[in-house]
Amino acid sequence: MEKVPQLLHVVKRRRIKQSLSRKNIIYRDGFTCQYCSSGENLTIDHVIPISRGGKWEWENLVTACSRCNSRKGQKTLEQANMKLLKTPKAPKEYDILAVPLTKRAFRTLKRNQGLPEEWLQYLARPSP
Repeated sequence: MEKVPQLLHVVKRRRIKQSLSRKNIIYRDGFTCQYCSSGENLTIDHVIPISRGGKWEWENLVTACSRCNSRKGQKTLEQANMKLLKTPKAPKEYDILAVPLTKRAFRTLKRNQGLPEEWLQYLARPSP
């Protein structure tokens, strides 16, 4: 029987639902303009302008510096000849974390009965 040298414990953690707000859009976009990556004079831009049917939703809002926001104006990305650094998305409902089973994590799992007894025969000693 072969032992597993290192094991990852995968945790699916529910996130607190983020409300759609200016602050959360700027946070999602890493405090940078999604057109030029500047961090100065940040505003919120509608990718599809309201005048063209754009809505106030995660997938249509990005952080933009005032210069890029003015340059784009009421145009679409194609009309303004501009590109986004990344596509805007709603925050995920879950975070999936892979936690390496170090000696400390192994002990914690064991203490919290998170490690099934049947696994022990297959696991090598956890790495320090």
